Amino acid sequence: MRKIRTVAIVPSAGRGLRLGAGAKKPFVRLGGRPLAAYALKALQSCGAIDAVIIAAEPSCVGRMARLARQYRLTKVMAVVAGGKTRSVSVRNCFKKVPAGCEVVLIHDAARPFLDGQMIESAVRAAKRFGACVAAVPETDTVKLVDRKMSVRRTLDRSSVFRAQTPQAFRWDVIRKAYGAKGKALVTDDAAMVERANGAVKIIPGSYRNIKITTQEDLKIAEALL
Repeated sequence: MRKIRTVAIVPSAGRGLRLGAGAKKPFVRLGGRPLAAYALKALQSCGAIDAVIIAAEPSCVGRMARLARQYRLTKVMAVVAGGKTRSVSVRNCFKKVPAGCEVVLIHDAARPFLDGQMIESAVRAAKRFGACVAAVPETDTVKLVDRKMSVRRTLDRSSVFRAQTPQAFRWDVIRKAYGAKGKALVTDDAAMVERANGAVKIIPGSYRNIKITTQEDLKIAEALL
């Protein structure tokens, strides 16, 4: 039996309220397929990934397991109940990570344009640096504002990047980061490592690697297919 060295965790517990599609976000149709199927198929096809663990909304665990069978996603080793926040969902997945795992890659199911090159690049960087995040340079002028929406200053956009997924980590690094004390608000897994004073490497993302959040995003994704 092949030893599991690299595990992909796919948070897919979002309800998609901003999408307003009348269906749970992972199952919204994109090009005739459920949204979540795209990223999962990319992970299935990539030789750098040994196993996949999915966090689904509790009421959708069975439905997600059926999706995995329907699309012959044989690398899916578990579908777990997600929590109210991303960090809780990821923690729930950690419980299923097998002993001997070296790298954990985390990718949002709502980003359908994942490809093998991004996955392999992230896994390599995690092994070398301990933690990495796919990101793209900011192209707009960025303003820092206060609570009254008054501009405090204009940021130097040459040092501003938009974080995406995949994000990948050595197992010991991400486990330590999630075990660190503190209640700071974080919106991605790299921020957990940053909060624990860990170093995170930027790797090239893609402007095509959009996250589906609104109906406008869904229309853009349809055009990109």
